[in-house]
Amino acid sequence: MAYRNIRLHPILRLIYLFLRVLVWVSVRVFYRRRLVLGGEHLRFDGPAIVIINHPSTLMDVLNPAVEIRQEMFYLANYGLFKHPVSNWLLTRLFCIPVKRKEDVTDGEARNNDKAFEASYRHLEKNGVLFIAPEGTSWMNRFVRPLKTGTARIALGAEARNDWQLDVKIIPIGLSYSAPHLFRSDVVVHIGAPVYPRNWSAEWQQKPARAVANLTQYLEDQLKTLSIHTRDEAGEVCITRLEEVLQNEQPLPQQAAFERSQRLVKTVLDDAALRQKTETYFALLEEHGLRDIGVRDLARTTRDWRWAGLLFGFPVFAAGYTFWVLLCFLPGLLNKKMGLYIGYSSTVKIVSGIFIFPLALWAWYRLALWAGLSTGGAWLALVILALSGYWVEWYQDEFRHWRARQAARRVALARPDVGETLQRLRAELPARFFS
Repeated sequence: MAYRNIRLHPILRLIYLFLRVLVWVSVRVFYRRRLVLGGEHLRFDGPAIVIINHPSTLMDVLNPAVEIRQEMFYLANYGLFKHPVSNWLLTRLFCIPVKRKEDVTDGEARNNDKAFEASYRHLEKNGVLFIAPEGTSWMNRFVRPLKTGTARIALGAEARNDWQLDVKIIPIGLSYSAPHLFRSDVVVHIGAPVYPRNWSAEWQQKPARAVANLTQYLEDQLKTLSIHTRDEAGEVCITRLEEVLQNEQPLPQQAAFERSQRLVKTVLDDAALRQKTETYFALLEEHGLRDIGVRDLARTTRDWRWAGLLFGFPVFAAGYTFWVLLCFLPGLLNKKMGLYIGYSSTVKIVSGIFIFPLALWAWYRLALWAGLSTGGAWLALVILALSGYWVEWYQDEFRHWRARQAARRVALARPDVGETLQRLRAELPARFFS
């Protein structure tokens, strides 16, 4: 069908493009590994609603946004619009306010008719909406029950256009290794489009049932696209098994992600395995050990890691000196603000957007002051910037070396503990999932 393109002011388009480029660079710095699956599902035309699970506040918005070529309008919490300055800014940066139950005070009417009408009109103009249908961000790896707003908007827009609008809903599962940590990993898993028109017959008979069924279907899609651990106990169990499996059988990010999805389907109902996992990690914690150290107890090869650590220390020291302040300041700011831990990544990336360029400029000026030529100053800056990769490797290897030494000390002092740890570890499915 022919679509009516939404018209935005050229300045707004330019602002959106600038922010998108800035975010593109920022997320690639913030994450150590970032994997996008199902990207072919983002090559769509016409009106659409993008939905995600919501474990990492603003990062859940940024990770899909950099992959979607169309400008998106964001349904955002009404509370963000209460201040005149934020209201002026957000309404011009593609945001539509939505009142949740927690956004209204006692006695205040909760009316989202304006938000629904704005959403309808946006879809009718070939627009793309972004919705986090869980309603609130919680830093867990399980999908909470979805609000019905997405289904109501999609079905309502189709119904008032005789089911000819061709709205599609794009579900995206987000899986973070550690949502609050700098240089962690993320998987952005895009699912196939869902077409609300398939619920048209049900809508015409009983709209409430159509809304409920579409909402449940979308919830199931998000669970399939992410690592849905069901609850907090399941999340702890899966995270521990992931650590053991990745230490025993290191896999590339996509293969590791698929293995974790198989874990969720296989072990969450295995009470005996979950108990063994809990016992093993409780014993590790009791003796201050890590799994990777216990893994190395059974390996007889000589550990030459100390040599790399020794001779690589000067490069590490130079790189660490350069990077420690840059990484410390965003973390300090986040700590001083005292926000919920789920906002850590948001605070770090927003503050880093300002701190990192200023620090790079300061180091460049310092190099010039020290007598280097312009070319030499740029070369020194590039080398120092790239040294961050060496710092990451060095810190990982140092932690690994310390874990191995700690496990050996415990095994020598308490052979019974060492044997028990190795036996418990062998009973975990470290080689079953490949």
